[in-house]
Amino acid sequence: MPKVTKTDVERVLTRDLGLADPLFVLESNGGRINGSIVSPTFKGKSDRDRQRMIWDALDRAYGAASVRTVGMLLAYTPDEWDVDDVASAPKSKRKKAG
Repeated sequence: MPKVTKTDVERVLTRDLGLADPLFVLESNGGRINGSIVSPTFKGKSDRDRQRMIWDALDRAYGAASVRTVGMLLAYTPDEWDVDDVASAPKSKRKKAG
């Protein structure tokens, strides 16, 4: 199997999961691709469902080689991803809950 790149993984996941407006923060360490995927497509899905979606798509694309090619991928909604930005913003810039 040819070397799988971060761009390949992004393309497979965007296409196979129908990701809306995805943001990928991926890196390759020791030959495995790891990182985070941010998309509103994950809203309302449990962590388990998100992982199942990701790994089902990777298994379809790369078969058994998927576990040798891809390491840990975490899935977030945009609100979950931006939580640190809100928490670290000055009080005058934070959105009020309610």
